[in-house]
Amino acid sequence: MDAIPIIVLHNPYRLLGVYANSAKRDIVANKGRATAFLKVNRPVEYPLDLKGVLPPLTRTQELMDEAEAHLAVAKEQIKYTQFWFLKITPLDDIAFNHLLAGNMAGAIEIWSKQDTLSSLQNKLVCYLIENKPWLAVKVAENLYEKFGDIYINKIDANCTLQLSATDLLHQFIDSLGKEVGMSKLLGYELGGETKTYISNQTIGPLISKISSEVDKAKKVDHKAPKARIEAARKLVANTKEAISQLKSILPTTDSQYQMIADKLGLEILQCGIDYFNNTEDDEAPHTAMKIQKYALSIVVGTLAKQRCEENVKILQKIIDELPPKEVVTEDRTIKAELSKFVRLPDKISYAITLLNNTKPHLHSIKQKLGKTNEYYLKISTQVVGNALHNVIEEVNEVQKPLAELSEILGKMDPTMRSIFLSSNIDITSKVRSIESKVRFTLREAWKATILMDDFDVENSFKSRYRENRSTLKSLCDNMKVSTYVSKPSTSSKPVSRPIISSSTIKSTTQSRPSTAHSSFSNNSSSSSENNGCIIALVIMLVVGIIGALANGGEGFFIGLLWGALFGGGVYKVMSD
Repeated sequence: MDAIPIIVLHNPYRLLGVYANSAKRDIVANKGRATAFLKVNRPVEYPLDLKGVLPPLTRTQELMDEAEAHLAVAKEQIKYTQFWFLKITPLDDIAFNHLLAGNMAGAIEIWSKQDTLSSLQNKLVCYLIENKPWLAVKVAENLYEKFGDIYINKIDANCTLQLSATDLLHQFIDSLGKEVGMSKLLGYELGGETKTYISNQTIGPLISKISSEVDKAKKVDHKAPKARIEAARKLVANTKEAISQLKSILPTTDSQYQMIADKLGLEILQCGIDYFNNTEDDEAPHTAMKIQKYALSIVVGTLAKQRCEENVKILQKIIDELPPKEVVTEDRTIKAELSKFVRLPDKISYAITLLNNTKPHLHSIKQKLGKTNEYYLKISTQVVGNALHNVIEEVNEVQKPLAELSEILGKMDPTMRSIFLSSNIDITSKVRSIESKVRFTLREAWKATILMDDFDVENSFKSRYRENRSTLKSLCDNMKVSTYVSKPSTSSKPVSRPIISSSTIKSTTQSRPSTAHSSFSNNSSSSSENNGCIIALVIMLVVGIIGALANGGEGFFIGLLWGALFGGGVYKVMSD
């Protein structure tokens, strides 16, 4: 009973207790009777209340007046006539005996024996009461095709309204569609023209509704994260039914469907992007992902799908790299330190600061997650890799002047080399200055290494780290730099979450490029292994001569020995 259209339940003809083609005097008489009863608070009942078929009515004077007013307007009169019973033929008398007794199936059976204007009309109303609107439409097609030209005149010969058979069918479909939803009338075996009309009446409003909701979302401030995610949620909620209905009506290959589906999906996507870019919410990646995946499920066009897939893929990568919830604070602090670190010059002092500032936070993560936790090892390796990068870069950089001098001397013939050295007595102080800088840098590099030794790293990074550590130790040993340094104390900081552009999600990692693959080496592009040998020998000779000049010729062999050690160290740096 609840599914019966209101236009049937509260039909003015039913309220007045008459048939749709009853004489005006019957309407006036029943209205007068109802008014008299209502004045003394007595209930008003008529046979056409159809007890047992329809739920009871509660009549009021106001309802009775409204019913009479509706039927005084020709267009309203015909509209309500289309949804109520007619009594024209003797066959109708028999059928109504069944209907008034509550036997609607018996009435339908009798009306099905003959297609008259009234039998078709009455079957149509019965199908509406039975909640079979599609059958009502099929009967209406037959009714107005056969009797559309005489329909109005048969109802009321004095009615001046003129409607064609097509107009009558469309008016019936429009009224019924408002009651039960146009989409419920689709998918059944109806006439081609009827199907087309229902589709057009359904598609237009659905597309209009979706487009309107998209326009509302577009107007929301793109820099306001809370407003944008709320706009996305409203857009999804307010269009979900409409896009679903549209998809049931049109194939996804239809251009109309593609255009509105892509428009809807891309605006939902953009809302998610704007939210993620501008929020500090820890749950932002997961919140945005729900929106992005829904957008991907809606879009149809190739370009729209590619854009959604790209954003979902990048966002998934961000989610995969998120820290466990219990260490979000530590992760944020460490990544802030890394973010600051990568903007600084490649100096060992900054590497030591990074190690000291992040160590306590990494220790906290290890305590919470365990030493073998994948996330812990990954972020600890990231810190060590960045620090190691600076150590390698500065050690290699400080050796450049000596390597360049050695290269120049290596290109000279012995006579020219002897003249050059004898005429540049100040080269001694220059070499000593370089030596001092190298020693200081190696000491700082070893301090950083001692710090890094206490950090846990991924297995894939261990061999690379040990290789670089071994090379650095050899350099220190050659330069007589002590490798026994007390371990400094420690402290911490994080990389801000990757940023999403206004058109796509982009992941940016805050770390030195190719850090894990850096190694101690000479930065001169011409330093091959053979040149390294020559330069090492030249260094031996240079230092030996310097020793001789400094000690009146007596220190040549001592200087030569020291030069061998130093030259060997330089060669080691270059060949590694």
